[in-house]
Amino acid sequence: MPFASQSVLNQGANQPLIHRHVAVSPSTNSELMQQLANGDIDKTRPYLLTASMQTAGRGQRTRTWQSPIGNIYLSLYHPLQSSLSGLLSLVVGLHITRLPVLQNLNRQRRSLGLPIVGVKWANDIGYYDTESLSAGETPTAADKSNTSFHKLAGILIEPVVTDNKITGVIIGVGMNIEAAPVLSDSTKEGMDYQAISLTQIIKQTQNYKQTHIANKDNAHSGHNSLPSDAHGHLPRAEDLYIPVSATLLRAVAQFEQFSQQSYALTQFIEDYSAVNVLAGRPIIIEQPPLSAHTTQATKPQSAQDKHSDTVVIHGVVTGINTDGSLAINTTQQGYVEPRNIYTGTIRLTGKDKG
Repeated sequence: MPFASQSVLNQGANQPLIHRHVAVSPSTNSELMQQLANGDIDKTRPYLLTASMQTAGRGQRTRTWQSPIGNIYLSLYHPLQSSLSGLLSLVVGLHITRLPVLQNLNRQRRSLGLPIVGVKWANDIGYYDTESLSAGETPTAADKSNTSFHKLAGILIEPVVTDNKITGVIIGVGMNIEAAPVLSDSTKEGMDYQAISLTQIIKQTQNYKQTHIANKDNAHSGHNSLPSDAHGHLPRAEDLYIPVSATLLRAVAQFEQFSQQSYALTQFIEDYSAVNVLAGRPIIIEQPPLSAHTTQATKPQSAQDKHSDTVVIHGVVTGINTDGSLAINTTQQGYVEPRNIYTGTIRLTGKDKG
């Protein structure tokens, strides 16, 4: 039987969080869902499951999540009082970018002119590197057309249903800490991204600083030190279980405020705009075939691929809406028209942000 341990994490003023860790899990989300179905977990209390490795990790739309050792594979169950919506994954994403290790890293990257680690609608954490900011290299024309997303983490939200009613939620987080899987065209499963680890981003930032900024006055500013412990060690997955779980608990608490305090949602949308890596960017959205009614409604802005019947939408991202949908502007016959996007695969067009 795979190694397993259980402990209680102290979350400050909040009630203690039961944490179970296993060496290997098929999928922490699937395993936690099964434990709930079997009655092994109290549905009235949050519960955390982590694994050192997954053998059948899952992402959005049944995609595979590559899960080598050295990374975070974490699922949090939380009872839910509010109606579940697409906002939750965005709130979780925002709070993940507020992890101290990422805040410190982003301060450093801003000071160097590097792209910050932010949220890509609707459930990814990472950045776009359209200027080829590899340390020591001068961007070329080919580099500037690079529109792949550098994915650090992904979020998978799944409802927990009791008596035909959503009573809770499982929030799955996969984050590359020490190892980023090398993805082929088949393992990318049609997505335009490459995996990157926190260790790689930290080292990339350090190398860039040493190569380009070493002789500038702000190179040794005290608050610009890169994320590591007192001994200079890079972060490890097990060191981040408590900060990440605390972050997810805060995200759920904020999400549940939206139904009680209208200003909380307004403030969230404003905060999200600061970490929205799609903001202002021209994009292409590919959606599966729609019903005849929906297709008719979207026809002026959509085109049909005659082989796959995929709906292709072109637009520029303007933000998010109060229901969690992505807000874009489309242009048809010279007229700009706002539109809300609820699903689809997103790619940058390769044009400059603007």
